[in-house]
Amino acid sequence: MMWTWIKKTVVTGAIGLAVLVFGLALLFSFPVLFRYLLYKNLPLKNGSISYEMWKSIPIPIHQRVYFFNMTNPDDFLQKGIKPKLQELGPYTYRCWWVKKNITWHHNNTVTYRENKKYVFVPELSVGSDDDLITTINFPVLAAAAWLRNANSLEKVSASILFFLLKETVFIQRSVRQLTYEGYSDYLTVIAPLINPDIPKTNGYFGWLYGRNNSDDGVFTVFTGKDEISKFNLIENWNGLSSLNYWNGTCNKIEGTNGELDPPLKDNQGMVTIFQPDLCRSWKLEYKEEIKNFGMTSRRFTAKTSVLANGTDNPENRCFATRRHLPSGVMDMSPCRYGSPVGLSLPHFYQASPSYLKTVEGLQPNESSHEFFLDIHPISGLSTNIGARLQLNAILERDKMIKQFSNITELVLPILWQKVTGFMTKELVEELIRDMENPPFYASICSYCLLAVGGLLLLISTSLFLYCWIVTRQLSRREPLLTDDGLEENHSTKPQNFPEINGHAVRDV
Repeated sequence: MMWTWIKKTVVTGAIGLAVLVFGLALLFSFPVLFRYLLYKNLPLKNGSISYEMWKSIPIPIHQRVYFFNMTNPDDFLQKGIKPKLQELGPYTYRCWWVKKNITWHHNNTVTYRENKKYVFVPELSVGSDDDLITTINFPVLAAAAWLRNANSLEKVSASILFFLLKETVFIQRSVRQLTYEGYSDYLTVIAPLINPDIPKTNGYFGWLYGRNNSDDGVFTVFTGKDEISKFNLIENWNGLSSLNYWNGTCNKIEGTNGELDPPLKDNQGMVTIFQPDLCRSWKLEYKEEIKNFGMTSRRFTAKTSVLANGTDNPENRCFATRRHLPSGVMDMSPCRYGSPVGLSLPHFYQASPSYLKTVEGLQPNESSHEFFLDIHPISGLSTNIGARLQLNAILERDKMIKQFSNITELVLPILWQKVTGFMTKELVEELIRDMENPPFYASICSYCLLAVGGLLLLISTSLFLYCWIVTRQLSRREPLLTDDGLEENHSTKPQNFPEINGHAVRDV
């Protein structure tokens, strides 16, 4: 009977140990196996889990444009009073970004163009795209900048031409004209004669003119097949691996386009993005974890260092131009055909306080004006996008051009836009189901197996100890037999025998 119990105890212990080992194996091996299978199916190729998300961005994208309406242009020009700006908008456009002309290469790269389409959405806008905006006459401002190094005769001739064409420093145009529709301007017609590098635009100017139903050039990116760490990293843009706008390392094209990134490493503190509109690569730093319908993403933001000048951030010295602007505004003229354009965050957020002292009507704050990118750490998909940027005109005095002979030199905000894309609940649930649930349920299963195995081992150990104790107790109580089969009495207690005539008699 006792041996049966011992056998059952050993079998229970063996089963518990096997379950425990299997639980440990599942706990440590499944994440590795899942990651291996994910990295095998994540790289860009027809039918991969990332291909459709990459080809046509699944999250709804909107572009919201805000204009700064100049309310006192005459006082500014004639009396030098601060520009008073009134923010109008947003004027909202629904965006569709679809990759076309996709060509696969043998070195694990793919080339494409990304077509971008924008449609005005009145119900999501504050105002109509027929709203009139008083703003800087940028064609005449750009022409004056191009003539900066011209001789006096050329400058005076230009001043007379501006007068004959009735070109004023400030103009009034509709939102549609200032964005994608554009407006006819004679200076835009003759601009290529002044600056041969300027592309022809059929005599039209608009801050976003020619950008609808178009693309940003030819991108070649790594598929990530050979190295997942190269997933969607840009190899070249328009055949170039580096730009020619800046000096030294600042021309290097790095990172992704911000739509898909390689899976994030633990404690990764930075991601790098490149967009042609930025004319450079931006390094975004980790800020915090963000919850979106129960899914965790990591938020990366543009810190002060991104648009700091070379004095405040030595890494940016190679972006320096002749203007030496205070931190927070980047002189974009080298990549804008010499046009006096400055790029900043909206309302001069994170910029030098000196910019806010020269204009009225700006109120920078983090929640409205921060540039951020949320990334799902497992897939590398950008789950939320908040690309917020401001375009500014750099006003400079030129004594030989009458229109700008007494103008106050400053950086004047023109417009700011935010391109936003936020994951829908359906997309989040799909990502959680495919990317997060398998390892989550595997870990639960592992811990359950560890608990069951540990419990069985505890039970078997307890039973074994119980059997061992019982066996020892029985062995102590069991009588010893002599050679002739009789019990040997080891008791030392005196025995009482009956007596006859005073003598003890032993029973036979």
